[in-house]
Amino acid sequence: MIYEGLFALLVFFCTIPVWFYLYKNYLGDILAEIYVEKIESGKIDLNYLLDEGGVFDELSERIITRFKQNMLADMGQLSHQSSSGSEGVGVIGDQAAMGIEAAGELLRMVGMKKPPAMLQYKVANALGKMLDQQQPDDDAVGRFFPDRP
Repeated sequence: MIYEGLFALLVFFCTIPVWFYLYKNYLGDILAEIYVEKIESGKIDLNYLLDEGGVFDELSERIITRFKQNMLADMGQLSHQSSSGSEGVGVIGDQAAMGIEAAGELLRMVGMKKPPAMLQYKVANALGKMLDQQQPDDDAVGRFFPDRP
């Protein structure tokens, strides 16, 4: 019983490369010719598939939605990792972590129990922009030589 199952699996996995080779060298060309003939004869309406059917529009919309969801999930994970505090990040990393932590505390004070990571990131970004607008640019030349612009 076990040997029959193992033999069936062995036959299945050993025949897959054979099918790939046959499809690549023989069946792919034959099927392509058949579909081109059907499109040229009008049995397959290619205009409907491209324009009216919306097949490719729906497919591209699904792909874009999936990429957007993955990107947002990754950004959330990154912001949670940066807010957890890691050693050896450097001054810029510490400032970013401090900003995200301050944004999280601000959102908790507003009443959110567990603010989403993306919201923390956006609030930290807005706080950073506000801070940049409040602090004048530190110009070393202007500080040492006030008469120079």
